[in-house]
Amino acid sequence: MDGNMHSMAASNGWEVKSPSREYLNLSPEVRAEVDEYLSTHPVKLGAIAKRLGVKVLLSTLPRGTSGQIGQENGDFVIRINRHEAKHRQRFTLAHELAHYLLHRDLIVAEGGWSENVLLRSGQPANVEYEANRLASDLIIPSAQLAEATAEYSGPMTPEVIEDLARRFGVSTAAMEIKLQMV
Repeated sequence: MDGNMHSMAASNGWEVKSPSREYLNLSPEVRAEVDEYLSTHPVKLGAIAKRLGVKVLLSTLPRGTSGQIGQENGDFVIRINRHEAKHRQRFTLAHELAHYLLHRDLIVAEGGWSENVLLRSGQPANVEYEANRLASDLIIPSAQLAEATAEYSGPMTPEVIEDLARRFGVSTAAMEIKLQMV
């Protein structure tokens, strides 16, 4: 993604949200590592995790727990609840990767976090909002979404939103949040 983007208008009366300040504030080195994987969709989140040195495991987690992040034997490990829907698993992985990128020191200081189904870890709300915004940039890169929306003519219908969600491997709710009316 181009860090200088402020607005990415689609030709059909919708606007793709620009990358978040969380994404734009990542170090150039980290952005270069992440950007390598943001040019195709659905984004290969597992490959991003591997590149960052984070192990990802599908696990049976307690009811209501979507994901966990912490350290095991000095390595960062993300556990994703195997019993949740695939779209949910993907967003949870993006969210936990965002915590890793943004809040690693807090995770280490607190010995790891668990996220409930609302992606709340007991951390201050701003920490969760930051992770959600960066997760959205990881799972639905703005540049890729702008290109994809340009392929459609006419209004942004529920069918178009569903198609975009399918292409990016996310829920329609996540896609609707990423898109906004102009």
